[in-house]
Amino acid sequence: MTVPHVRAVILDELESHGHRPAGQDPDLDLIGAGVNSVTLVQILSALEDAFDVDLDISALFARPVTVARLEAAITAAGPA
Repeated sequence: MTVPHVRAVILDELESHGHRPAGQDPDLDLIGAGVNSVTLVQILSALEDAFDVDLDISALFARPVTVARLEAAITAAGPA
């Protein structure tokens, strides 16, 4: 799994829920950009399925959730 592929899947999942980070800034806080927490949990679940990983959702929500942080969490987790 490559970072560009992971980023593309994250952005596609965001877009499928009606959200596309302005300018695709990987450091943009997704909650601040209008993604509500329920939708974000749905997106995280879809990403776990897509990449066969288990993400620590509590740790992700401890700081602003960004595309860059999601990429790092997914690539660090590797396949479950």
